[in-house]
Amino acid sequence: MRVYSMVRPKKLSEIPEAMARAERLGYDGTTLLELTVPPTLSAAAGAMITENIKMLSGVFVAFPRSPMATAYDAWSINELSGGRFQLGIGSQIKAHLTRRFGMDFQPPVRRMKDYIKAMGAIWDCWQNGTKLDYDGIYYKHNLMIPYYNPGPLETGLPEIHLAAINKFMCRLCGELADGHLPGDPITWKWHEEVMLPNIEIGLERSGRTMKDLDLGGYGFIGCATTDAGLDRMAIGLKERVALYASTPEYAEMLEMHGWDVGVGDFIELSRQNKWKEMGNLVSDKMLEAYSVIAKPDDLPAALKKRYGGKVNRIQIDETWFDGLSDDQVAKLVSEIKKI
Repeated sequence: MRVYSMVRPKKLSEIPEAMARAERLGYDGTTLLELTVPPTLSAAAGAMITENIKMLSGVFVAFPRSPMATAYDAWSINELSGGRFQLGIGSQIKAHLTRRFGMDFQPPVRRMKDYIKAMGAIWDCWQNGTKLDYDGIYYKHNLMIPYYNPGPLETGLPEIHLAAINKFMCRLCGELADGHLPGDPITWKWHEEVMLPNIEIGLERSGRTMKDLDLGGYGFIGCATTDAGLDRMAIGLKERVALYASTPEYAEMLEMHGWDVGVGDFIELSRQNKWKEMGNLVSDKMLEAYSVIAKPDDLPAALKKRYGGKVNRIQIDETWFDGLSDDQVAKLVSEIKKI
């Protein structure tokens, strides 16, 4: 099992040390979030002070940028890092696209397919000298003069990892991507009964199998050295689950489990800004479906039970670690790698 560290500082100046620490503690890679720092900037900063660790943008919101702009970013970072950059892209929900980024909203799956194919055509031009002449539904690219062509990469093309939760985006992931980003608020049941079967449909379309796709772990991982710490992590994760549960896009996941609460219950409290109270709606059974929480000595076995033989990598967000020293984290990472 490969283990990635979620890197989430709010300032770009904090990224280099966070990346260096992740490499020092033995993580295989870092998942770079798009919160207040674009993950491509984080990757560039990290690439210059690390040697071996992978850098996965998880996720880089695609649609506010053109395929050409994203293609240049990924190409440059892959060259800078010696092939260690993994372009994780996602569509983002309508509210953020229209109200935060100020973009129009188009059917996301069809648009993402066009986006990935457009980048592929651009990269083919740069890597193999193919004439650029892409004519898609949403994107058209047919101009590339030598002055703007960066030329081939010795490292090969950047990998594309697609954030996919619903069945149609999962099918697209299986069809076109190198890896799958399932995201945090995913239950084991949704992963096994919705995600994996639809990824397989996409893989069949491209003549591939699960062995050809890098599968990422899903859900939250919490760890604490004391019982009190475990309780704190459980309370915090219940509030985080409730935050996602208040998003209409996750309503079907709640319904699948047949729990006593639904998206409407969470939305009502969110409108009242009762964020902590929302967490009280999340039962222990719900939390178990969304997360794995244990003490350091017990966590590797718990992770093996949930993920062993099902995914290729998991990501750890140390926000949900309580009381662990760097040495303890390094030991834990080493043990998880043996799964």
